[in-house]
Amino acid sequence: MQSNTQELTPNKYIKSLSIIHMTLLAGMILFGGFVLFQFSGGITPALDTNDTLLLVFPVIVVVAILASQAIFKKLIVATESKTDLKSKLVGYQTATIIKLALIEGPAFFGIVLSMTTGNTAYIAIAIVLVIYFLLQKPTLTKVERDLKLRGELRNQFNRYDEVID
Repeated sequence: MQSNTQELTPNKYIKSLSIIHMTLLAGMILFGGFVLFQFSGGITPALDTNDTLLLVFPVIVVVAILASQAIFKKLIVATESKTDLKSKLVGYQTATIIKLALIEGPAFFGIVLSMTTGNTAYIAIAIVLVIYFLLQKPTLTKVERDLKLRGELRNQFNRYDEVID
């Protein structure tokens, strides 16, 4: 009897990527919610302008977003030399996970900074990162566009429930 665990279809591929994305997103939201819940007396916006990290953290966020995009593009370019769809999809999955991790890291850092300093400006910045993270959700269209699938590879990818060789 042959196992079905190794049979990959475009729909299964996107489903697994979406599960990874949503799991990482849920972790940030749950941790952020826990930290917000820990603020006694409710959330009171506190903006401590003497906090040096408040000047550094936005720079870290911008650098992380730019790095996530640059590394993602570099890894996607590396998949162009691969000739089979399965190899391209594995490369895309790796690139996506790295991109998401580079966005998730500063978001967690902002939540922790908010928790340790009591400055809610950090969590506000982290919320912006969570929204940006949400926009990075993988879809069939994004995969096809990012990998620049053409010809037979595109046809194979567009047969959503057919097993990829």
